[in-house]
Amino acid sequence: MSKAAGPGGPPSKPREATFSAEDGYVKMLLRGRPVPMLVPDAAAGSYSLDARLDPPARRPKLDWVYGYRGRDCRANLFLLPTGEIVYFVAAVAVLYSVEERRQRHYLGHNDDIKCLAVHPDMVTIATGQVAGTSKDGKALPPHVRVWDSVSLHTLHVLGPGPFERAVACVGFSKANGGALLCAVDESSEHVLSVWDWQREHKVAEVKCSNEAVLAATFHPTDPALLVTCGRGHVHFWALEGASLSKRQGIFEVRAGALGSVWGGWALGARVGELWTPVWGPW
Repeated sequence: MSKAAGPGGPPSKPREATFSAEDGYVKMLLRGRPVPMLVPDAAAGSYSLDARLDPPARRPKLDWVYGYRGRDCRANLFLLPTGEIVYFVAAVAVLYSVEERRQRHYLGHNDDIKCLAVHPDMVTIATGQVAGTSKDGKALPPHVRVWDSVSLHTLHVLGPGPFERAVACVGFSKANGGALLCAVDESSEHVLSVWDWQREHKVAEVKCSNEAVLAATFHPTDPALLVTCGRGHVHFWALEGASLSKRQGIFEVRAGALGSVWGGWALGARVGELWTPVWGPW
């Protein structure tokens, strides 16, 4: 159970778990969040919170993760050369082999993953997470983890510290061997930062937008050019040394999707029920 400290006082008493016999579930706090858990039908009639059971002799191993986070995330489903589909749900990055009906899992995050990007080498992956709370009530800052999709080993961690609330977007540069990584957080100013991820060094950062940023990507052939888009805006960025300069895109239709194609970028706008490109190469 997590403990919350009052202003100037000791940590408060953790909330106890509650059992609803009528609904058949136990509700308890996990990392500061109320989580209901259904009691198996066979045990519901005699279940008691006061009962004490010995822990199992073996530790459980994650075998399968159901679900996919698509309600508030974009560009988070990729096909790898291994034939695996990589995506995420909760704090787990899932690598699913459709042919073998088998999953592998990257478990380096300590709270929900919000974004994912695949390096041009199609092996290295970056995932960014939200802020959370540890088991003892301590804050877990948002950060980006770069990891190997073959070994599932963590290669680098960007943060904690430079991001607020959550990391909403990540993207590797397409040129220069994918040496750079861009990230946008979910602070009120949605800060865009560019990283030399192998050195875990922040190259530049800038206030991006007061509106939500939905996508961020590098130019396919020029690592010094980036584009971000979101609610009611599209911005083009030029990286010069440790600074980022902005050019604002002007459009008459609502922006919705962003991708790099044919040596440039394409921005999508909905006309009726169709998505059509309205902006091409630089």
